[in-house]
Parts: sequence; structure tokens; C-alpha cells
Amino acid sequence: MVHLFIRVELRGSPSWQDYENLHAYMEKNNWYRKIQGTTGESSLPHAMYHGNSENNISAITTALRQGIQTNIWSQAIVLVISAQTWSMEPA
Repeated sequence: MVHLFIRVELRGSPSWQDYENLHAYMEKNNWYRKIQGTTGESSLPHAMYHGNSENNISAITTALRQGIQTNIWSQAIVLVISAQTWSMEPA
């Protein structure tokens, strides 16, 4: 399985509730805002998610964008990054 990091941007003027709906949608689809690192569990930056998958990255990106635009916010940008290794130092 590959580590994937996903950054979502809701374009325009989304509300706090729109982002809460996004977080719930992403978690329902097994993408999480917290990550287990060398210093324990850390929160990722705003609207960034982590998960693992063996699926095609382009298919993941398309499915997420379509799902977010249909269910959460019509103007969404989705960036998916595959990583073999990663490191994070919390604030």
C-alpha cells in the first residue's frame, strides 16, 4: 500500500460548516486529518488528509473531486500526493 496525502481546497467563500462537512466526508471515505508519526499522533494542516491505498491515484483524485463537488461544495480542487516516506514535526 502507498501512503497518500490529499489536500482539498474549497474555492470561493465556504463556511466553517462546509469544511466540517468535508472532514466528515473524507473520514467516511477513510482519509484522516491525523497521522501517526515518530513523536506520536499529529494533526495535519487544514484540509489535508492521509490514508493508504493501492488504487490508481488519478482515479482517487477524480472520485474525490466528483464526490466533494456533488456532496459538499461545487468548486473544489483536489491534490493527491503519493509518498514512500515522510516526516512531520508538529508545532
